[in-house]
Amino acid sequence: MAGSKLAAALLALGLTGCMSGEDFAGRAVEHNRAIALAADQIALLNIVRAAKDRPVVYSQFSGVSESFSNDAGVSLNVPFGADAGKYYSSALNLGPNQYVSLSSAPLDDVDFYNGVMRPVQVGLLRYYLDNGWPRDLLLSLTLEKLEISEAFYARVVAESNAVCAAGRGGLACSRIADTTRRSAPPHPWHGRMTFINDPRSPDLFDPFHDLVLRLIVLDLTIDGTYAPQQIRIPASAAFELNAADIARLQAASATVERKGNEYVITTWSWVPGLKLAGLGNSSVRVEGQSSSTAEVDMTASLRSPDSILFYLGAYVREGGADANVLIGGPGQERFVPVFELGGCGDAVVTADLDGECYGVPAHGEGVSMKVIAFLHQVFGLNKRAAEPPAPGVVRAVN
Repeated sequence: MAGSKLAAALLALGLTGCMSGEDFAGRAVEHNRAIALAADQIALLNIVRAAKDRPVVYSQFSGVSESFSNDAGVSLNVPFGADAGKYYSSALNLGPNQYVSLSSAPLDDVDFYNGVMRPVQVGLLRYYLDNGWPRDLLLSLTLEKLEISEAFYARVVAESNAVCAAGRGGLACSRIADTTRRSAPPHPWHGRMTFINDPRSPDLFDPFHDLVLRLIVLDLTIDGTYAPQQIRIPASAAFELNAADIARLQAASATVERKGNEYVITTWSWVPGLKLAGLGNSSVRVEGQSSSTAEVDMTASLRSPDSILFYLGAYVREGGADANVLIGGPGQERFVPVFELGGCGDAVVTADLDGECYGVPAHGEGVSMKVIAFLHQVFGLNKRAAEPPAPGVVRAVN
């Protein structure tokens, strides 16, 4: 009897297998899907919180870890000693056992907030434009306001009207010419006009968007120049270079010169900016990164990732019905909402708040999920900084 039980146990143990490579691959893909869904839902939940004037909460979903074990063993009880009796038994323990753990952490330290409250960089806008992002959508997300001189604004209006009259502006010109949607531009103050990107107020958003469309008609692009950066060291100071220092300077295309009583180390860095090709390639630069003293014609204030999130909250709360942006190439141009928010029926991603369910429509214009992806990336790029944030300002110089 005991021998037959032991043989059965050993046979069962021998038949126990483990997960195949295909099974492991499938589980890894499921983990990736879970991380993507969680990240999208967290972003949507914060947009809804901002729309409801609730505090946003930032957290980092680190991922899913999963472990498997095949715990197998056989135990056999046999009589021992004079009083043991004649009782035989066997026991079999078989796996596999599965363990799953989730990890997340709040993002609330000073380095995180210094990062997400820092304005996005102009070079990042160039990256997205080079990868086919609609200019109107990108500028609506990242520009907080435009300050422009009255004379330069008059020139932008005249030149963009000329482009539209020549039939080269596409659907942007149709919107510019639509007087039913146009609010009066802001009143000049000391020769300057401030256009504010606020979707909650048509009186603010419409003039701002009109100006953005005119800039797009005039072929607004991202460009840049190489600017010198110099370090001056007194010749009397101890100044030595080893092979590693020289290699680093050469890699940075640096030069070292002796000028009088100083050593001058010069490096060149690429300074991104905006360019208006339709206005004779008017140069635009990031404030603080250019030594030019030319008169400033236009200043663009850039949003931080945190500010973009609150902009989207304000947009879905009050401005989504009218504050549309232009997307699509020639023949496919159309105006769509920056962000669409509905119920959870037929939604591609959902979030619950205060007993209500909100979702991004699965059959909408498709821009909303692109915006959520943009949020993921700008928060990832800006989520750490040791220094307090400073205003992000771009100046256009004619």
